[in-house]
Amino acid sequence: MSNNLAQRLLVAAVGIPLLILISVYNGLYLLVFSIVLAGLAGFELALMLKKRGYYLNRFLSVILPVICVLSAFYNYPVIHVMLLSFFLVSSLVVKRYFGSGSADLSGFLGDLMAGLIPVIYIGLLSIYIIYLGKTTDYGGLLLVFTFLVVWAADTGACFGGKAFGKKKLAERISPNKTVAGFYGGILGALLAGVVSKLIFLNLGWLDIILMAVAACIMGQVGDLVESGIKRHCRVKDSSSALPGHGGILDRFDSFYFAVPVVYFIAVVWK
Repeated sequence: MSNNLAQRLLVAAVGIPLLILISVYNGLYLLVFSIVLAGLAGFELALMLKKRGYYLNRFLSVILPVICVLSAFYNYPVIHVMLLSFFLVSSLVVKRYFGSGSADLSGFLGDLMAGLIPVIYIGLLSIYIIYLGKTTDYGGLLLVFTFLVVWAADTGACFGGKAFGKKKLAERISPNKTVAGFYGGILGALLAGVVSKLIFLNLGWLDIILMAVAACIMGQVGDLVESGIKRHCRVKDSSSALPGHGGILDRFDSFYFAVPVVYFIAVVWK
């Protein structure tokens, strides 16, 4: 067994049961997890964007997503946090151009967007982890369902791509992803949905199928978004925080995009 594979298996053996327990116990456990996840993901994103030469404040890239999580948990309007974030980031970017010897304006819009991406990408998506966990009696089980769907979709995409993958899905963003892998991911997600329905999630079959397919599709979109950011920033992994797996964002990019659609189907649509 290679050292990389051993590391991957060890991280999975510890991480999977831990994430399921956090989801089931919910409450403050979920809050702490979401804060740590948002902070680390924001930090990784800031590091990648810094490497590409964008001007942004790493502290704000960490603290603003965390404030989004706290506002969702304590029922404070997140729109106010978004407005505060816009004001703070805009002020810092504008300050860079003060004085007669200021920087070239050609990078102004890029710096502004780079400063806002952590709060829009990480902060805004993170709030739905909290919303899903606290707004229904079975929120914790829905989080477990989302994790299982994302993991099964990832596994299905891997096997489908290796067995039948010829036509590329989005070669310029992620050369290894294939159309066969995409459909393999959907099959894996549906299998996880069926298992969830039969074992612990008492929802109708239509809800299960819709959530599984939607979470899989948006999870793969999230994977491609993060791959596009890494490709733009010319990095292979978001970090090396998880041995054998890359960074935090590398492991949770699909989950971040899957959670909101599960929330909207299970809570808002219902």
